[in-house]
Parts: sequence; structure tokens; C-alpha cells
Amino acid sequence: MPLNLDKGKIVKPDFVYKKHIYWLTETQEAQLGEELAKKNSKLKKAKGIVCTPLDRINKIASVSPMVWNETCSRQGSWYRTSDRKGQFLIISSFELKSYEKYRSAIITETDFEPPGPATEEDTDALFRDKKLMEKIPEEWEKVQEMEKRIYLRWARRLGAEPSDYDALYRSHTANHANFINPRFFLEDDHGKIPYSINRSAWLCSCCVELFQVLGRDYHKKLVAPCPGATIFARLKPDRYLLVENTENTLPHQDQNFGK
Repeated sequence: MPLNLDKGKIVKPDFVYKKHIYWLTETQEAQLGEELAKKNSKLKKAKGIVCTPLDRINKIASVSPMVWNETCSRQGSWYRTSDRKGQFLIISSFELKSYEKYRSAIITETDFEPPGPATEEDTDALFRDKKLMEKIPEEWEKVQEMEKRIYLRWARRLGAEPSDYDALYRSHTANHANFINPRFFLEDDHGKIPYSINRSAWLCSCCVELFQVLGRDYHKKLVAPCPGATIFARLKPDRYLLVENTENTLPHQDQNFGK
């Protein structure tokens, strides 16, 4: 359901939260670390959890491919089945001038308010979307019992009362589908701006949208943080982040990484 910009809000607060997203080869990541060290700065290494560099206190950090296999390994399957696989993610609070060609997005906090959450009918339609079925990783569908209990606890911590984990899983999956084949989006002169279909309590792995693993076809996205990002990166629940695409080529084109 398209939402015109004059009916929705994308307003950046006075004190803007901003992160710059880059994707580098292993060699480039090492080079960046050396360059920062010469300036008495440090490239922090994310450990265990992909989204921790999103915390305001982290100035610049690197996420190695291995981190996607750790705490959120099932969610990391979206990364491992994408063309990002093997690349190093850099999340920086400042621009890296000499790496401009490798910048994928700029993330800023907004005051965007969607008209309302997806209905069960909308969620079901997204959950069964054919384009989603073409992309969904097999590992994403295999959820361990411990993880189910964790997500139910997190959802309740953020004020939701799901009937069972299946309700959460359908919402998690449908939300990713909305960035593959949007049903919920704004529109401007450049096209669709898909947005998260529900509150933070009902979401999972916002990292794949924030870091341009999913939804790279769109010039902008509006992404609400998942429970993990509110806990481990201290992002504000239900506060949408604007992801502005800065890539110079389309997703299917060769970006000549490492050259």
C-alpha cells in the first residue's frame, strides 16, 4: 500500500544520528585499520553480534564475515546467501573520503510514523510472496527452540503479546519480504521507499536492511530496529532509521571490489 510523502513524515531530528556504511575486501579493511592507526585512531572489531557498531558510542567499527556466523547465525544466512558474502562491513560515524566508492548507504534517525502495522492478511500475503520464496535462505527457516523462547521474551519486553513464536516468525519473514517486493512503501520522484511493516517487538534482523543486504534496489528505505538492535546497539524501539542508498551501480552489477 503506497503512502504519499505528504501523508507521512520523514523528519530528521535536530541532533541527527548518522552512520556511514561501507563494504570492503579483507585487504581494504586491513589497509583502513593501518590508516586510522597512523592518525591515532582505532578500527574497532565487532565481536559476536553484527549490530553493535550501530551504537552511538562507536565511532568506527568493522564486522568480519565470521561475525555473521556467531550470535545471530540463522539471521546471518541472508548475508551468506547474498553477493555480500566474504566482504567486510564498516560502520562509521564519519565519512571515509578515500573509500567513497565503496560506501553503500547513509543511515540517519527520523521521526517517521507509519499509518499502522500490517494486518494478518497483509502479513500472510508477504509471507507467501513468490519473490521472497526465491530468495529466502533455507537456514532462516530452521529455528531452534531456545531462540524461539528468546524472541518471545524480547517481544514481550517491548510490549507485544504474540500468541506463539509462529506469529513472530511470520512477521519477521513478511517484513524482510517487504524489502524484496514491497506492499508497504512511500513514494517520491525517485520511486518506492519501503518501510518496516510493524513495531520493533515484531521484527528480527534489521541489520540486513540497514546494511544493504536486502533492499538495495531502492534509493531509500525506512527501517525500524529489531529487539536485538535495541538491546545490543541501544537503538530506540520503534524509531525508524532512514537508509539512503549511495551505491553508484545497481545490485546486479560488478562493483569491482578490491580494485
